Amino acid sequence: MVSAVLFLSFFVFLILNVPIAICLGLSSVCAILYSGTSLTIVATNMYSGISKFLLLAIPFFVLSGNIMAKAGISKRLIKFVNTCVGHRRGGIAIVCVIVACFFGAISGSGPATVAALGAVLIPAMVEEGGFSAPFSTALMATSSSIAIVIPPSIAFVVYASITGVSIADMFAGGIIPGILMGLALVVVVMIEVRKKGIQPTMEKATWGERMKAFGDAFWGFLMPVIILGGIYGGIFTPTEAAAVSVVYGLFVGMVIYREVKWRDLVDIFVDSAKTTGGIMLIVACASLFSYVCTKFGISTAASNLLSVLAHNQFTFLLIVNVIFLIAGCFIDANSAMYIFIPIMLPVCKAMGYDLVAFGIMATVNLAIGQVTPPVGVNLFVAISIKIKKGLEVTLQQISKAVIPMIAASVAVLLLITYVPKISTCLPEAFAGKSYTGKVSKGSAEGENQQKETSSFDEIGDYSDLGWEEQTWNFTCSTTETSTWAQAGEQFGKLMEKATGGKVHVEVYAADQLTNGNQSEGIQALMEGDPVQISMHSNLIYSAFDPRFNVVSMPFNFESVEDADEKLDGKAGDMLKDILEEYGLHCMGIAENGFRQLTNSQRAVTSVEDMKNLKVRVAGSNLLMECYKLWGADATNMNWSETYTALQQGTVDGQENPLPAIDAASVQEVQKHCSMWNSIYDCLFFCINQELYDSLTPEQQKVVDEAGKKAVDYERYINRAGDEEILTRWQEKDGVEVIPHEELDMDSFREAVAGIPAWFEQELVHQGYDAKEVEELIGAFSTENGDAYEVEDRSDLGWEEQTWNFTCSTTDTSTWAQAGRKFGEMMEKATGGKVHVEVYAADQLTNGNQSEGIQALMEGDPVQISMHSNLIYSAFDPRFNAVSLPFLFESVEDADAKLDGEAGEKFSEILAEYNLHCMGLAENGFRQLTNSKREVKSVEDMKNLKIRVAGSNLLMECYKRWGADATNMNWSETYTALQQGTVEGQENPLPAIDAASVQEVQKYCSMWNSIYDCLFFCINQDVYDALTPEQQEVVDKIGRKAVQYEREINRAGDDEIKERWNTEDGVTITETEDINVDSFKDAVQGVEAWFVEELKKQGYEDAQELVDSLK
Repeated sequence: MVSAVLFLSFFVFLILNVPIAICLGLSSVCAILYSGTSLTIVATNMYSGISKFLLLAIPFFVLSGNIMAKAGISKRLIKFVNTCVGHRRGGIAIVCVIVACFFGAISGSGPATVAALGAVLIPAMVEEGGFSAPFSTALMATSSSIAIVIPPSIAFVVYASITGVSIADMFAGGIIPGILMGLALVVVVMIEVRKKGIQPTMEKATWGERMKAFGDAFWGFLMPVIILGGIYGGIFTPTEAAAVSVVYGLFVGMVIYREVKWRDLVDIFVDSAKTTGGIMLIVACASLFSYVCTKFGISTAASNLLSVLAHNQFTFLLIVNVIFLIAGCFIDANSAMYIFIPIMLPVCKAMGYDLVAFGIMATVNLAIGQVTPPVGVNLFVAISIKIKKGLEVTLQQISKAVIPMIAASVAVLLLITYVPKISTCLPEAFAGKSYTGKVSKGSAEGENQQKETSSFDEIGDYSDLGWEEQTWNFTCSTTETSTWAQAGEQFGKLMEKATGGKVHVEVYAADQLTNGNQSEGIQALMEGDPVQISMHSNLIYSAFDPRFNVVSMPFNFESVEDADEKLDGKAGDMLKDILEEYGLHCMGIAENGFRQLTNSQRAVTSVEDMKNLKVRVAGSNLLMECYKLWGADATNMNWSETYTALQQGTVDGQENPLPAIDAASVQEVQKHCSMWNSIYDCLFFCINQELYDSLTPEQQKVVDEAGKKAVDYERYINRAGDEEILTRWQEKDGVEVIPHEELDMDSFREAVAGIPAWFEQELVHQGYDAKEVEELIGAFSTENGDAYEVEDRSDLGWEEQTWNFTCSTTDTSTWAQAGRKFGEMMEKATGGKVHVEVYAADQLTNGNQSEGIQALMEGDPVQISMHSNLIYSAFDPRFNAVSLPFLFESVEDADAKLDGEAGEKFSEILAEYNLHCMGLAENGFRQLTNSKREVKSVEDMKNLKIRVAGSNLLMECYKRWGADATNMNWSETYTALQQGTVEGQENPLPAIDAASVQEVQKYCSMWNSIYDCLFFCINQDVYDALTPEQQEVVDKIGRKAVQYEREINRAGDDEIKERWNTEDGVTITETEDINVDSFKDAVQGVEAWFVEELKKQGYEDAQELVDSLK
């Protein structure tokens, strides 16, 4: 709720046209007041935000820029550049671009550059150059935006102060991107010249004239050279360079050019103080805003969301560019840096993207923002410049004229985004080993462990919840240096911080409270004495319930990310339900990891090498069976005894994740390590249920929050050091590490191929319900795993081809994910011959859904698509039948009908439109959201302006429910809701969430009234061009993609609702709280109406179609 107060107040103040600094400060104060925190932190945080040595550079660079502007450097630069290129076609416009780049390097300010150069260059371009007034004004504004990219740049100083990278590296990094932006604008100029037929207007200058002009402008050119040369020459720091630039500016202005008089200094100092004061106020308020985001977990939540959305570096950078481009339209560069960089930086580092390149990219985005309406500051300065009497440029004219220049700048932006070497080559060459931009992929911070894990330290102050003074004992099986114990310590820190020191956590590693006995440690947790919290492996828990072994079935997970996805989803929920049976509340599932094999006898690369090795195996009948099948002599013992047994030769080897092995120093007595990634185990982070139940619901939420953070922390540190561990083992302990690619993995897989069936039988024999066992095993083996493995059918003579897939929803939606999964499986099955390109949000038809389907029917430019039956109803109203109100009791009911007779009928109809249907996926029950009021009955629906999918059936239903229904493309809906054009919408939760619609909606009614499916179709001509064998492969993979979409579509509903409620402040009204009968009564005659409508349109099979869905 604090986040809602923060951002709502911020946008209210912004709409009221309050200055951006005050918007940031006041909204932060509102959030602090709402949270009940003392206002004393306001002053201290604002002061600490600006009391940084690096920021001293800002007033000096501002002052030096003002001095140089007054010194007459602009006219000298214009004169020199004019002698060089003024004789060319469009020469004066080229002069504008080049001089703006040079002057920007002196002033560091876009608006200042427009003001200083525009009065001379804009009239010259219009009267002498033959360019239109809007074009000339737009070019001046856009050229001047390069000022914050070419050093010295105040934006670079701010970015460096936030991230800790070197200002010098940022300055050097901005040179080439700034030049490229200038060149892009020159290209725009040349296109305009050719289009308008503009001819040269002056004679070519002689070399003597050029040298004279250069000598006159020399002192201006020298300033950037002195600044950068002095910094990289080690003569002075960047902050000192700013002060030097002031002295140099005074020297040039008062001694060389003699245009700055003593009386001018007062005005220069006053103007500089005003500018500096404004910047520092923005920095101070933005720092406070950033602090509030950090303190209340908003930044962490946003970072986590961004990391979830950004599956790879390409997607992440694309999202960042879009965010910054939009932000640049409304707020200044410095504010944007403080708001967004702390959120994006952890993800940037995790992606391994260079920090200097990221800063340059962000700054170029914000430079473009200076000329992007509605708040493009350079545009306003430019149109305020008088050209000549009777000739004025309006905002509308300049906004139109600036479009090609923005397009050119965006092209450069994309180039420097995806080719970061453009930004980093100079700073890397200048700085050498001291370069500060590099970050290793996967490390969230590059300097120290404390910075790396700082985001896991953040938790709110909940000391006002009435906590009792108490101590909880935490235990784990591994040593005190292990990630398990560190997670316990982290949980303790968070709880002490959240409770004001009332709850203290004592950490007892190596199961000290139960004399090193792991099983007794869990038993003590179940009893609540002497253990209240623990982190133990699922394999240890299997001593109490063999179902926990399911996590460690061999080759269950493709990667740790795959494990996270399953354990945070349906599979994890099933395990938590089992833990509840034992009086335990699970706060989260951490990671022990893939259990690598070490031994002292020989390198193990295949099953043959495993034979007769005496291997210590965790106490699990599943693992014992696996090692037996692999030919090993497996035995079990407590982990605390294992080092001694290995040292004495009682056993030859052991299996455990690297951090656990390293924490116990087992590598000291092992010669060989095989990185086979066969078996994985997790860690259940549990609290005694009785203790948990004794807390209030509010206190329980705090415990769960701290537990989730501790789990995320353990996963992070568990993965962070694997490479370092392996390197150290090899260099220090002489361990031979056999990488995964050198192992005969097929031999290991084949040996345990029957394990899933054996394990299922074992559980059933022990009395567990067969159906539940099958579902439990299926949750691990089918989600993104074996169910989506495809056979290599590259021998079927596939032609090299690319199929374009499109869908209506965003790139992160389940529709798009299904398209990508289909593409992955097709590439694998065809040996890479068939490639599938995914175009979300109907990109190939400019966001138009119906045109997307039409393009699919024609087979160009779309060959495959996933669209809702409601969208298809624009072509054939029979498709609406799926969405008759209250048709399905559940998603399982929908599956049964759509996979049966009803689905076949729809496939036949689709065939009439030249489409082959590979399966019917799920959009789901369309839940209702709105911004006005909680909707519990038909009465609450009256007169609500609702965006409804384009279907006459849905329009009729909402009309009967009393709503004011309208239709628009889904891609336009967020903006319409944000602007209040409509008040609500209806869609399944994943689709709403993928488009972030919950950000502008206050209420959500889970009424489960209308359901829609997704037709996963391929163009019939494309399908018919395949051989029957190839068609069989396509159909099989299509069905797998449909099943995949259904699974992921259903997996996250509970998480979505929880997040909406806690982070976005959405009121969720569950089905049981809704008067569903009132809605059913209102649409009682709709089915008959629908059948009659179809018959009127000539569809005689209407009743038969509807009956098939019952």
